Amino acid sequence: MSRYAKFAKVLTLSVAIGLLPTLAACSKDSNEGSPSKSTSQSDTGTGTTQSTDTGNSGELWNQKYDPPVTITTAFMDDGTSRGNAFKPGESMEDNANIRWMKDNMGINVKFDFIVTKPEDYDTKLRLLLSSGGKLPDAFAASNDPLQSLLSANKLMPLDEAIEKYAHPEYKKLLEKYSYALGEVKKDGKIYGLPAFFMGDEGTVMWIRKDWLDNLGLQPPKTLDDFENVLKAFTENDPDKNGKNDTIGLAVPLKEGPWTWMGQTDAIVSALTDQMINTYDVRLFWNKGADGKLSYGAIHPDAKLYLEKMRDWMSKGYLDKEAGIKDPSKSSELAASGKAGIMFGPFWMGEWPLGDATKNDPKADFEPFPLPTGPTGLVGRAEKPLTQGFTVFNKDFQHIDAWFAYFNKIFAKKLEQAGDPYFDPRWKDGYLEGYDYVKFNGKVVKGNYEAAGVPAEQWPLKDGGTLDIRYMMTNILGNFTSIPGSNVAAVKKFLADPNAEATSSLEFDVSQMKKRQLGAAGVRINQEVSEGKNYFTGPMTATMKSKGELLKKLATESYLKIIYGEKPIEYFDEFVKQWLDNGGQKITDEVNEWYAKNQ
Repeated sequence: MSRYAKFAKVLTLSVAIGLLPTLAACSKDSNEGSPSKSTSQSDTGTGTTQSTDTGNSGELWNQKYDPPVTITTAFMDDGTSRGNAFKPGESMEDNANIRWMKDNMGINVKFDFIVTKPEDYDTKLRLLLSSGGKLPDAFAASNDPLQSLLSANKLMPLDEAIEKYAHPEYKKLLEKYSYALGEVKKDGKIYGLPAFFMGDEGTVMWIRKDWLDNLGLQPPKTLDDFENVLKAFTENDPDKNGKNDTIGLAVPLKEGPWTWMGQTDAIVSALTDQMINTYDVRLFWNKGADGKLSYGAIHPDAKLYLEKMRDWMSKGYLDKEAGIKDPSKSSELAASGKAGIMFGPFWMGEWPLGDATKNDPKADFEPFPLPTGPTGLVGRAEKPLTQGFTVFNKDFQHIDAWFAYFNKIFAKKLEQAGDPYFDPRWKDGYLEGYDYVKFNGKVVKGNYEAAGVPAEQWPLKDGGTLDIRYMMTNILGNFTSIPGSNVAAVKKFLADPNAEATSSLEFDVSQMKKRQLGAAGVRINQEVSEGKNYFTGPMTATMKSKGELLKKLATESYLKIIYGEKPIEYFDEFVKQWLDNGGQKITDEVNEWYAKNQ
């Protein structure tokens, strides 16, 4: 699992946006080998009558398998970042949704293994592969383990299953974001289903509005304005404490110019149409006029970024310790009231920047649009759209049953009128008493005490909200979202904070803090270019052997220039070293992949 996936998983849980499961998975039937058959069921009040059908006709939401099928899977659950996932006495292996699936769909879920660390999960897969052990029916996989499984021909090609069983709107998503599926494509076929991110974490600019007001400044609209604010925040005592103890920009440079929080992609995008990352040789590969891909960190335009950062560092506008700080450490500077600007996702206003009020009750970090460069450029990086894939054992006999559950979850996310896959039993939520309660004729999904719900009806004794995503995921393997699906809801509640939520997604957005909602609106309303990474394939052979060396070379070379240890001309020497030490070979491999997969 990549560091971005890990951070995104943890941070998404801390945000009040409900990224309920939708698009990824794990499953199989470990049993007798008889093909599953689907039935539609109707409750007569005295019992259940069942009539066999093909599984693709009648009430698509009401498929039940008789005899029941078993789908085996695996899961990584660290037990901490997930928060309130289960009621006391319940677990990933034994909970209300596992029982619901058995009773209502004829699907038994069995976990082959549950581990607490990503590295242990990958190790389990490697051991099963090397020993010839039986793989789960459906499970999450990415990076090296995924490529090993593909090379060993252990996975099921999914094109036919997708065409036959997948929700029509899901097929459209796979087509729209096909460029992000390079890691699971082989010989023109798809071998994995992506776990999508929402795609809403693109950079916004967070500024201490109270500092702007103290100094009589307006929010910067251009890069020149931005530099003037940096200067004022550094030199003009913006917190009015009579001390020279503030700087303009909090930025983590230990991991280069692009990371998960505190990134400087907005500065890059104001100067060039190239996107830059030094910490991962897979990011960013930009497409040139000749149709070929090149690594952004070695493009000549990177000098523009380095010159600007070098200038700001020499003038004291940046944290002098930025080169040894990761995003979390860098954010402490802003949260402690020592830095006035930080770039990052929409959720930063609550955490970590919200902690600034602990030191100064008047501290007010507000989100603003990104600055425009001298030639009119403005933009941000597109964050990776996938956090991994769900793959299937090539011997899995019940992919139809897996899709029956997946389509039900996906339809719940869509909540489209007339959707034949939408389960009306999930109209108000997934499980009453878990993600919602009914009180006085209303559906209540949080803030139970404030809504007057008696304590005995609260899902949890402390009145907290139960995060049902883990319970619903089971055979789906990963949390996933529909990219961009919250845009309309964000706009709706920005226009009217008191509007009625008419869907689960709208409810989730309505629960966002005011500052988070405002920042999400800033990102959505500033329609700027987002630099894409055009290489989405597996790590190439030379990336595996030389990637760490090149990462170290690139990140250290950038820091040497930014800190003034080397002149800007050193960039050309760095580029030559990068190419000579495996970079040219990687470039050839990347373009060979791109020529076959674009």
